[in-house]
Amino acid sequence: MQGKQPWRIMCAAALLAMAGLIALITAHAQYKSVLFWFTFVLFLGAACWLGYEIYILRRNSLRYVARMDNLLVRTMQNAPEHMPVPIVILDDRQQIIWYNEAFSECIAAGSDIFGLPLQSVLPFRPDALADGESMELGLYDRQFRVSRTDYDRKGSHAQLFSFEDITNYVTLRRVYLDTRPCVLLINIDNYEDLFNGTRQSERAAVLASLETLFDKMLEGTESVFCHLDEDRFLVLTEAKHCLEMERAHFPLLDAARKIKVRGRTSLTLSIGVGRSGDTLAQNEHFAQQSLDMALGRGGDQAAIKTDNGFTFYGGVSKGIEHKNKAKNRAVAKDLIKLMSRCGHVYIMGHRASDLDAVGAAVGVAFIAQQTGIPYHIVIRTESTLAKLLTDRIAQEMPGCMIEPETARTLITDTDLVVIVDTFSKDIVEDAELYRMAKHVVVIDHHRQMVNYLDNTTLKLHDPHASSAAELVTGMIQYFDWREEMPQFVAEALMAGIMLDTKNFVMQTGVHTFEVAAYLREHGADPIGVKTLFAESLAAYQHRSQLVSEAQLHGRYAITVAPEGLPDIRVIASQAADELLGVEGVDASFVIYQSGDQACVSARSLGKVNVQVIMEALGGGGHQIMAAAQRKDCTIHQLCEMLVQVLGELEAQRDTAEESEEE
Repeated sequence: MQGKQPWRIMCAAALLAMAGLIALITAHAQYKSVLFWFTFVLFLGAACWLGYEIYILRRNSLRYVARMDNLLVRTMQNAPEHMPVPIVILDDRQQIIWYNEAFSECIAAGSDIFGLPLQSVLPFRPDALADGESMELGLYDRQFRVSRTDYDRKGSHAQLFSFEDITNYVTLRRVYLDTRPCVLLINIDNYEDLFNGTRQSERAAVLASLETLFDKMLEGTESVFCHLDEDRFLVLTEAKHCLEMERAHFPLLDAARKIKVRGRTSLTLSIGVGRSGDTLAQNEHFAQQSLDMALGRGGDQAAIKTDNGFTFYGGVSKGIEHKNKAKNRAVAKDLIKLMSRCGHVYIMGHRASDLDAVGAAVGVAFIAQQTGIPYHIVIRTESTLAKLLTDRIAQEMPGCMIEPETARTLITDTDLVVIVDTFSKDIVEDAELYRMAKHVVVIDHHRQMVNYLDNTTLKLHDPHASSAAELVTGMIQYFDWREEMPQFVAEALMAGIMLDTKNFVMQTGVHTFEVAAYLREHGADPIGVKTLFAESLAAYQHRSQLVSEAQLHGRYAITVAPEGLPDIRVIASQAADELLGVEGVDASFVIYQSGDQACVSARSLGKVNVQVIMEALGGGGHQIMAAAQRKDCTIHQLCEMLVQVLGELEAQRDTAEESEEE
């Protein structure tokens, strides 16, 4: 093609066409004429010329293609060598057989690395990537995107790795993520009860100390701090500062706890954090959800809403008891109105119901009875831990208890389901009945868990109450019923309170003794209540065996129950209670097998939040009483997991104490 112009081919073709035209014009003449033979010769010459030009064109095309192929081969051979992207090729033994100049300068530092394994040159395992995959890798203060491509030819295998420098992109991404706006909503727990009866000057001094902590926390950050109310604050900050607080486990919580009101009561905070939203408004919504979750779990903690749920920090104090019961009174009135509009009331607690769940259910049944609404207690009597109480219910309230399967066939859209002593979807007596109900009321005292009952028409949730029975009794107090409370109902409620307070020792407040006095006034016989706690001699012996075989891990007591023990759930919880009486034990754990589940029952004296420990194992509960059940491990594996969690907790505690000393 080079050296040959296309006009020559065009001229030959035009001449051929002209000759053909002349031939057509003179075709009528005789073939012996001079013009005919001239035309014939001209046409033949043009045809030969055109054929020659086509031949030359094809020959030059082949020459051009060969020349371009040679040029491309030389270019392809030299281009990877001089490309700015580092490239290395490994053989089937993952040894380096070729690399370009960019790889030698940027990664190999000019060393001769032929024949060496790639893993000996840089901290990267070739088999960490599959063919066609890529990953980010940090090397020498630079960030690379490593890509792998495999080649198989004639039985040989090679792996090509390219290292694209994305340092600028990673830096830009980090700056973007670090400067994302985050919202912190901070609430003073039980503000009214905390400052009730204090002088204005003392209140001002406490709040000034708190604001000093806020100033110290936000020092050096370009954050915005403002008051939303006397007990509520808003902080707008950047994600990097929020993550620093999170990595330090929100030291503001510990610092605020050192501020004393009236010289003896600690000030505690609840913090809700929103940082995973797409907009500032969404982060504010997440922060409010997180704050509600922190308050629902008893306060004195920070909650962060994440893509997988919530993350919690803190929650070590017992909290301040609510002395103002206006909310409980309002909920009681709303409950009566709901019952009056419904056709039937179904009452249920949690799986493996205890005296508190069953006792509270009996109290709600009494409220429904006084309202004149038909009711049933939904319970699996074969798995309950309050067998003696359910036997009494069968005598005193015949036909009151039904199985969940029966309740599902009877419930209608106008019926009401009241759930007591649990706020979790995972452990409610019958989750299907809960989903079928159009109207749901929850009465619970446990700290709120992530998978909580959210489809509720009305709820009474007070994590500072001793028991669900206390909350139900508190509602009964607010009304003058047409009939006196039966002695059996009073004793059932008293049994629930005594169980969760360990005979009025744990988690008791002023209101706990008030409702106990009310029940005693209405016929609750301590001797009759005591009979509901009776146990067999064999159960007592098994419990003593578990206590005697316990092992101490620092300030924690752990014992593993042998398989096959009858009534192991009751025995485990009782053994955990008794272990708290051992000197130096702040929390106790009893691990046992129940069916196909490995379970742990946890108890605490209040210095340790066992709810946080159980949540790390997939369970939950209350600050001083919690549990966990798992199907994916044995009891011995669960024991190892528990010891690991306790070790991490102690490490965090030691770090916090060292920070305070510094």
